[in-house]
Amino acid sequence: MNSNLIAKAIDQIDRDRLVQLVIDLTNIPSPTGYEGDMARAVHEVLEGSGFDATLQPIGDERYNAVGRLRGAGGGKSIMFNGHLDTSFGPEQAHRGIGYECKGTLIDDEWIYGMGTFNMKSAMATYVVATESIRKAGIRLGGDVVIAGVAGEIEKSPVNDFEGRKYQGYGVGTKYAITHGAVADFCILGEPTNMMLIPRHCGTTWIKITVPGHLIHTAWSDVDKNAINKSRVILDAIHEWIPDYVARNQLGDFHPRVNVSAIEGGWPWRGARTPDGCSIYMDVRTLPDALPVQAYNEVRDLVNEQIKANPQLEGTKVDVFVSAPGTSIADDHELVQTVIEAHRNQLGEAPKMGIETWYSDAAHMNRYGIPTVNYGSAGRIRTGGGGFSTHQGEHVHIGDMVDIIKVYIEILLRQCGVVD
Repeated sequence: MNSNLIAKAIDQIDRDRLVQLVIDLTNIPSPTGYEGDMARAVHEVLEGSGFDATLQPIGDERYNAVGRLRGAGGGKSIMFNGHLDTSFGPEQAHRGIGYECKGTLIDDEWIYGMGTFNMKSAMATYVVATESIRKAGIRLGGDVVIAGVAGEIEKSPVNDFEGRKYQGYGVGTKYAITHGAVADFCILGEPTNMMLIPRHCGTTWIKITVPGHLIHTAWSDVDKNAINKSRVILDAIHEWIPDYVARNQLGDFHPRVNVSAIEGGWPWRGARTPDGCSIYMDVRTLPDALPVQAYNEVRDLVNEQIKANPQLEGTKVDVFVSAPGTSIADDHELVQTVIEAHRNQLGEAPKMGIETWYSDAAHMNRYGIPTVNYGSAGRIRTGGGGFSTHQGEHVHIGDMVDIIKVYIEILLRQCGVVD
């Protein structure tokens, strides 16, 4: 690859365009289930940037915005995938500027606002990288696909919680890649703080229901109360978690388990005991493990408690999210290209790792499109990496410019250049 061509495209990076695009997208509220306005805005941006763009309806006024910049042929195609939905909507704005559905520029260096971190800034970097190549007069051989997808955030309908605002966990990406959004490789710019993630943990959400005795306090029996009985299961789970974590490791990495919710009784009717109490768990699994393994292990754990505690008879274990992880090899062509481009542009190889959180990369890999997570967001303004609950979502403009340089080199190397 001619390094002069890479430099020529990098010289066309428009920082002001990048900043304004991140702010414009952040100004559009798009919590899970309500991505319609965001999808229309991204669709308009893609059309204006020369892509053949389409809105894919996935139901309930929800859309994916998918664009394809057609190459001349002869090169690999690259997809950039990013979700349009955000973790929260305007209802969390009281927490500060990092939670407002409004982009706020600080010191011409940081942009705050809901979605800047996860992951509207990534969508902007995809667009600006492609625009820079086009402004440099470079024509690619392979196609560039940008897929802005609805419903990625980790949410799931369960019990009475149903409807579009609970429909996440990849509904948009799974629709996109079965309806034309295909490519040879994919980069997902989730907030990895420039870390390259070729391995993605799986997750299994489990519901354990402990039966009880619906009756007035006057005739209640503490041993039949479902909430009291569930304590036995909870104690067993918390004894099991350290063992599960110790037994499941990949290098220095260990997946995690979270007891996420307990549901039982009626707070407005204290004179009744509940007829059931449910415990909800999120069991993260190693990339090559399957959800049934987590389910079987938890079910065996509960069955042991039933045998030792007859009052637990009738307790049920169910899975309501089953999302397996995936991995691609370190020597994979895409991984090696990212490493080389990162080193060339930023002076050193990227750190590599495994992420506990789940992303659409796993779905992409399962459908045969090798995918890595590799994005610029994830640096905290006050220091360190990850996410700051106190400060909320924010991104560093310089980091976005840096990753655009890397994206440009990846595109030129993988898609090829037409004379």
